[in-house]
Amino acid sequence: MNLCPISYEPCTGLYSEKGLKLLSKSLSGLYPLPFSSVELRQEASSRAGKISIQGVQPKLPARLNVKNQCFDLVDKNGHYILKPQISDYPHVPENEDLTMRLAASAGIEVPLHGLLYGRDNELTYFIRRFDRTLKKQSCLKYYFSVF
Repeated sequence: MNLCPISYEPCTGLYSEKGLKLLSKSLSGLYPLPFSSVELRQEASSRAGKISIQGVQPKLPARLNVKNQCFDLVDKNGHYILKPQISDYPHVPENEDLTMRLAASAGIEVPLHGLLYGRDNELTYFIRRFDRTLKKQSCLKYYFSVF
């Protein structure tokens, strides 16, 4: 039995039902990202001049494609940010996820976030952009319940 990297609940597959429903009430499954960590870093590097997300960590804008049960990388208007593993510093995505969960447990308002599996089974951190609203969803920030 695994732990869902979105909800931290036990699950038999990659993600729990609760984890999937946090992303979208219509989502019944989620395929791994179709990229390895190396490929995601290459994608981030090739898109660096096209996106306005600042910082030194590789980042990719993405949209949740509920119909195809996957995240699609986009050049603009992404509702999520994906942050892959970094070759020089192991487990940065896991560290960022844990930090956000600790912030939520301390009562700090945080957007929906979690970890996604990639094609190489490596974890990529995702976070919903709180400066963008999704269709058919409230523009209120998401409170992540911990424990």
